[in-house]
Amino acid sequence: MRSVALALLAVVDFLASGCGGDASKAEDTVSTAISGLSKGDGKQVCDRLTARAQKQILTLLADNPLGFPDIKATTCTEGIEKLHAALTQVQRNILVDGEVGEAKITGDKAKVRVIGLGMQANLQKIDGTWMITGGLFEYAGRQVGG
Repeated sequence: MRSVALALLAVVDFLASGCGGDASKAEDTVSTAISGLSKGDGKQVCDRLTARAQKQILTLLADNPLGFPDIKATTCTEGIEKLHAALTQVQRNILVDGEVGEAKITGDKAKVRVIGLGMQANLQKIDGTWMITGGLFEYAGRQVGG
Protein backbone atom coordinates (compact mmCIF):
# COMPACT_ATOMS: atom_id res chain seq x y z
CA MET A 1 0.00 0.00 0.00
CA ARG A 2 2.88 2.36 0.76
CA SER A 3 4.30 1.82 -2.72
CA VAL A 4 0.95 2.67 -4.31
CA ALA A 5 0.81 5.84 -2.22
CA LEU A 6 4.28 6.78 -3.46
CA ALA A 7 3.20 6.13 -7.03
CA LEU A 8 0.16 8.32 -6.50
CA LEU A 9 2.27 11.12 -5.07
CA ALA A 10 4.75 10.88 -7.94
CA VAL A 11 2.04 11.11 -10.59
CA VAL A 12 0.13 13.85 -8.78
CA ASP A 13 3.41 15.70 -8.36
CA PHE A 14 3.93 15.34 -12.09
CA LEU A 15 0.42 16.45 -12.92
CA ALA A 16 0.36 19.31 -10.51
CA SER A 17 3.13 21.66 -12.07
CA GLY A 18 0.76 28.07 -15.07
CA CYS A 19 -4.12 37.62 -14.55
CA GLY A 20 -7.48 36.80 -13.43
CA GLY A 21 -9.38 34.57 -15.84
CA ASP A 22 -6.13 33.22 -17.26
CA ALA A 23 -5.09 31.99 -13.80
CA SER A 24 -8.49 30.35 -13.41
CA LYS A 25 -8.02 28.49 -16.70
CA ALA A 26 -4.61 27.19 -15.59
CA GLU A 27 -6.09 26.07 -12.27
CA ASP A 28 -9.00 24.36 -14.05
CA THR A 29 -6.57 22.42 -16.24
CA VAL A 30 -4.85 20.91 -13.22
CA SER A 31 -8.06 20.39 -11.24
CA THR A 32 -9.65 18.53 -14.14
CA ALA A 33 -6.61 16.29 -14.56
CA ILE A 34 -6.45 15.46 -10.84
CA SER A 35 -10.16 14.66 -10.61
CA GLY A 36 -9.77 12.56 -13.77
CA LEU A 37 -7.10 10.50 -12.02
CA SER A 38 -9.46 9.95 -9.09
CA LYS A 39 -12.07 8.48 -11.50
CA GLY A 40 -9.66 6.50 -13.66
CA ASP A 41 -10.46 8.70 -16.65
CA GLY A 42 -7.15 8.47 -18.49
CA LYS A 43 -8.42 10.55 -21.40
CA GLN A 44 -9.44 13.38 -19.07
CA VAL A 45 -5.93 13.39 -17.59
CA CYS A 46 -3.91 12.87 -20.76
CA ASP A 47 -5.83 15.42 -22.82
CA ARG A 48 -4.40 18.05 -20.48
CA LEU A 49 -0.78 16.91 -20.87
CA THR A 50 1.66 17.85 -23.61
CA ALA A 51 2.88 14.94 -25.74
CA ARG A 52 6.24 15.07 -23.95
CA ALA A 53 4.52 15.04 -20.54
CA GLN A 54 2.51 11.97 -21.61
CA LYS A 55 5.75 10.14 -22.45
CA GLN A 56 7.26 11.22 -19.15
CA ILE A 57 4.26 9.81 -17.26
CA LEU A 58 4.84 6.44 -18.95
CA THR A 59 8.52 6.54 -18.00
CA LEU A 60 7.67 7.49 -14.43
CA LEU A 61 5.20 4.65 -14.06
CA ALA A 62 7.44 2.03 -15.72
CA ASP A 63 10.82 3.13 -14.37
CA ASN A 64 9.96 2.51 -10.75
CA PRO A 65 11.73 5.61 -9.35
CA LEU A 66 10.08 5.39 -5.92
CA GLY A 67 9.91 1.67 -5.34
CA PHE A 68 6.29 1.13 -6.35
CA PRO A 69 5.28 -1.78 -8.57
CA ASP A 70 6.05 -1.05 -12.20
CA ILE A 71 3.06 -0.04 -14.27
CA LYS A 72 3.67 -0.99 -17.87
CA ALA A 73 1.56 0.83 -20.44
CA THR A 74 1.88 1.82 -24.07
CA THR A 75 -0.30 4.94 -23.86
CA CYS A 76 -0.80 7.66 -21.31
CA THR A 77 -4.49 6.76 -21.00
CA GLU A 78 -3.66 3.12 -20.28
CA GLY A 79 -1.05 4.15 -17.69
CA ILE A 80 -3.46 6.42 -15.83
CA GLU A 81 -6.17 3.74 -15.87
CA LYS A 82 -3.73 1.16 -14.45
CA LEU A 83 -2.55 3.58 -11.78
CA HIS A 84 -6.17 4.29 -10.84
CA ALA A 85 -6.81 0.55 -10.48
CA ALA A 86 -3.94 0.37 -7.98
CA LEU A 87 -5.27 3.22 -5.81
CA THR A 88 -7.28 2.65 -2.67
CA GLN A 89 -10.68 4.29 -2.29
CA VAL A 90 -9.19 6.61 0.32
CA GLN A 91 -6.54 7.77 -2.16
CA ARG A 92 -9.18 8.31 -4.83
CA ASN A 93 -11.31 10.31 -2.40
CA ILE A 94 -8.39 12.67 -1.70
CA LEU A 95 -8.16 13.48 -5.41
CA VAL A 96 -11.85 13.54 -6.36
CA ASP A 97 -12.43 17.28 -5.97
CA GLY A 98 -9.22 18.19 -7.78
CA GLU A 99 -8.70 21.03 -5.32
CA VAL A 100 -5.85 23.33 -6.36
CA GLY A 101 -4.30 26.55 -5.15
CA GLU A 102 -3.88 29.85 -6.95
CA ALA A 103 -1.91 29.74 -10.19
CA LYS A 104 1.40 31.58 -10.24
CA ILE A 105 1.78 32.84 -13.81
CA THR A 106 4.94 34.13 -15.45
CA GLY A 107 4.38 34.91 -19.11
CA ASP A 108 3.21 31.73 -20.85
CA LYS A 109 4.19 29.45 -17.94
CA ALA A 110 2.38 28.69 -14.71
CA LYS A 111 2.66 26.68 -11.53
CA VAL A 112 -0.40 25.32 -9.74
CA ARG A 113 -0.29 23.61 -6.35
CA VAL A 114 -2.51 20.59 -5.62
CA ILE A 115 -4.09 21.16 -2.20
CA GLY A 116 -3.86 18.33 0.31
CA LEU A 117 -0.95 16.64 -1.40
CA GLY A 118 1.58 19.45 -1.50
CA MET A 119 2.37 18.78 -5.14
CA GLN A 120 2.85 21.28 -7.91
CA ALA A 121 2.10 21.15 -11.65
CA ASN A 122 3.99 23.07 -14.31
CA LEU A 123 1.97 24.39 -17.22
CA GLN A 124 2.59 26.22 -20.45
CA LYS A 125 0.09 28.13 -22.54
CA ILE A 126 0.18 26.59 -26.02
CA ASP A 127 -2.02 28.05 -28.76
CA GLY A 128 -4.15 29.75 -26.10
CA THR A 129 -4.66 26.61 -23.99
CA TRP A 130 -2.96 25.78 -20.68
CA MET A 131 -1.28 22.36 -20.91
CA ILE A 132 0.49 20.46 -18.14
CA THR A 133 4.16 20.06 -19.00
CA GLY A 134 5.17 18.26 -15.83
CA GLY A 135 6.13 18.81 -12.25
CA LEU A 136 9.14 17.67 -10.35
CA PHE A 137 10.82 15.00 -12.44
CA GLU A 138 13.76 14.40 -10.15
CA TYR A 139 13.28 11.48 -7.78
CA ALA A 140 16.04 9.98 -5.70
CA GLY A 141 18.60 12.02 -7.63
CA ARG A 142 17.42 10.77 -11.03
CA GLN A 143 15.89 12.71 -13.87
CA VAL A 144 12.74 11.00 -15.06
CA GLY A 145 11.79 11.21 -18.70
CA GLY A 146 14.75 13.23 -19.91
